[in-house]
Amino acid sequence: MRALRFYTAALTLLVALAAPGCSRPAADDAAAGTSVPNAVLAVSAARVTIKPMRQELTLIGTTAALRTLTLRAPAAGRVVGLQVQTGDHVRRGEVIAHIISREDEAARAGVEAAQKIDPSEAAALESSVKRYSSGPGIPVTVPQDLVVSQRVVSPGQIVNEFDPMVELVDPASVYVDAQVPIDQLGMVKPGMDATITSPLKPGIVYPGRVWSLSPSFSVGGTIVPVWVQFVGDKRITEIGASVEVHVTTKFAPDAIVIPAAALFQDSEHNNFYVFTVGSDGRAHRTIVTIGIRTPTDVQVTQGLKPGDLVITSGGYALSDGLQVRASVSPQDRRISPAQ
Repeated sequence: MRALRFYTAALTLLVALAAPGCSRPAADDAAAGTSVPNAVLAVSAARVTIKPMRQELTLIGTTAALRTLTLRAPAAGRVVGLQVQTGDHVRRGEVIAHIISREDEAARAGVEAAQKIDPSEAAALESSVKRYSSGPGIPVTVPQDLVVSQRVVSPGQIVNEFDPMVELVDPASVYVDAQVPIDQLGMVKPGMDATITSPLKPGIVYPGRVWSLSPSFSVGGTIVPVWVQFVGDKRITEIGASVEVHVTTKFAPDAIVIPAAALFQDSEHNNFYVFTVGSDGRAHRTIVTIGIRTPTDVQVTQGLKPGDLVITSGGYALSDGLQVRASVSPQDRRISPAQ
């Protein structure tokens, strides 16, 4: 009997605790009369702007020339007066050096010896030598306006007839011989604008244009030669100089642009999207179509308009409809949504 009374009391206690009026947490919540506040995510944002966008392909190459000229010694003898240096511009008809022939040198050496042996006879001998000698020597003359690419000999050096003295190049014929990888060949076409830079002249940018693509592949078939010409008066006149060529493969003068940090990719649906900040203060997932991309900017061709506010921070913590508090840079604040 004692055991029966114990089980009956325990059952009565359990029923009492399970009764609705005994639910203590619910009573506490009702007494508090409060609700959990909505989460607000602090984010950075930027305005959608309009500006030029350019997509470039960088190629490595060297300068070469279509027209070169080797200035050779007109006679055997000693070189005198040669002072030109690499990069010097020389004009047609300009005398850049003289060659004193071996006969002239021998005659002049005889005059010097005669002056030491018999000065009275030396004057007549010197007069005869001057009358029949070639004066200061045989002139070395430039045939046309050119640029010195290399000086082969030095003043005072003995040369034979037809020995090379100076390598010259026609500056108007200098171009860039570059290489494009085979997997990027379809991006390059003749007539595309380009810029050319070289460590030979740091800080200088030379305008250029794709001139032609070689019909033949390189050994191994991995690259194709592409020739780029300088346009305008500013150009590299040295040949064999290492250069970088930046070919403009796409250009949009009035592109709708967002920061690259605002763009997300949905690999499952194979599309791109951004989060915009609506007038309701919430993030809205917006699918976009993109064009030119750089490390810092992205062109949007569909889905946004200038002045829209896109979120640039928050990453995958963002979701559609999430309440946000956007911080916009002072420069972006000056752009009104109506623009």
